[in-house]
Amino acid sequence: MPEKQKLEEKILICKDCGDKFIWTEGEQQFFIDKGLKNIPKRCKSCAAAYKSKLREKHPMHWIKCKKCKKKSEVPFEPKSEDVYCEECFKKEIIKRDEKIAEAGLTLPS
Repeated sequence: MPEKQKLEEKILICKDCGDKFIWTEGEQQFFIDKGLKNIPKRCKSCAAAYKSKLREKHPMHWIKCKKCKKKSEVPFEPKSEDVYCEECFKKEIIKRDEKIAEAGLTLPS
């Protein structure tokens, strides 16, 4: 996990509504921890509206997770029963990345 950096709140301008919004220290640390590179371009309300529009274009589909057996929604139409929920999928990616690193290979970007 990346080491915590000294962060300060930043004031950003929403690309959709033009309003100023604060990118908090905690939000910045979350981006760092998740390996996200791009800073937010939209305020929270515009980001929610944008995601809602995307969901209209890409309807959600119910699945039963192959691993944990919980019901979950995914933004694609499953072609088989071999589908993970978001939480289990992330765990599988971590396992994959660990195996790649152990083999001395470069992780995918």
